[in-house]
Amino acid sequence: MYCTAPLVIMSGCSCRSSGMRSKIDDNLDIKHAPLTGLLRGTVSTCRVEFQRRGTFARVTDYQPNLNFGLQPGAWTDDTSMTLCLAQSLITSRTCDPITQLQNYIDWISDGYLSSTNRCFDVGNLTRQTLGFWTVHIPPKPDPKHPIEYPAVSPSQLRSLQNELNGFYSRATFCGNGSLMRTVPIALFYYSSPRETIATHAHAASQLTHPYPTNGEACAVYCILVAAILSHPSATGEQISKSALFDILKSFTFTDAALRLRFQVYNALEDFAARDVNLISSSGYVVHSLEAALWAFFSTDSWEAGCLAVVNLGDDADTVGAIYGGLAGAYYGLEAIPAHWRENLVKKDVVAKIADELYRATVEQAQQASTTNV
Repeated sequence: MYCTAPLVIMSGCSCRSSGMRSKIDDNLDIKHAPLTGLLRGTVSTCRVEFQRRGTFARVTDYQPNLNFGLQPGAWTDDTSMTLCLAQSLITSRTCDPITQLQNYIDWISDGYLSSTNRCFDVGNLTRQTLGFWTVHIPPKPDPKHPIEYPAVSPSQLRSLQNELNGFYSRATFCGNGSLMRTVPIALFYYSSPRETIATHAHAASQLTHPYPTNGEACAVYCILVAAILSHPSATGEQISKSALFDILKSFTFTDAALRLRFQVYNALEDFAARDVNLISSSGYVVHSLEAALWAFFSTDSWEAGCLAVVNLGDDADTVGAIYGGLAGAYYGLEAIPAHWRENLVKKDVVAKIADELYRATVEQAQQASTTNV
């Protein structure tokens, strides 16, 4: 598997500056729904991870993960890296590459934000790129053993990123490891212009997955999640899936692989009409994005979409994480069946990060509103 785990946003416009309430204001459970949805998406689909479609009995309800010797409710690398990114946004109050990398390295080396206190699964590209960064950036500060390390300047960071790109910005390095973790970017910047969201999604992706296909997949995904969260909901109305589909269709794909993949969808109904045998759930980022959007647009509940992902098999836990974050934002926390939400490992850790990210998100939205007035 490849490593893993929310209306159109107009440039210069914030829903707060219009005096209307966003979904994140109206519905406080939304601060937990994308992260919990992602977590449940990956936990619920792990049972059939690595299994080819058609080689297992059709799954019709939640089943615990038996891979890696995990206890029920334990999450995998998808969620760990998502929480690492969320914690970086909380700490830095911006999309800061150094704290992101420090958290990822702490996870891979010491099990930071792992459900088992160790990193038991990581994709090859993520391992390789984090190995590169480990040599070049200072470790996360340790209050118990304070050591002064030279700071990495912006110019040094750009030079290092260019060096990394020289090794790994190739079409052969197109796994789903950055897409699976990207939903905190959408949460944090939901009230920002579409271009800002895309820029930060690209920046967060390139740290481990620098090929442009990866960054663009993260960008369109984050724009869709942010659209759900920023949609004015003073009337209690939900942004329609038709409107979300229109956002997808209006996105200017500069990447040929993504453009060709999604040009077959000319209407929302085309997702439901798509032959499931044409939907791949491999670790290729284009496949993973299509499979998650297929499950979202072709079903009418969080559970139905998650089960659709489960039964795809292969890299189901990562596709489940990608689907779960988007669908969690759309349907809300209560739409996830109660027995699917029970027995989550370290759910207090997830809840704490969700609460703190929510507070950071509100601050960011207020700043964006002030800037855009």
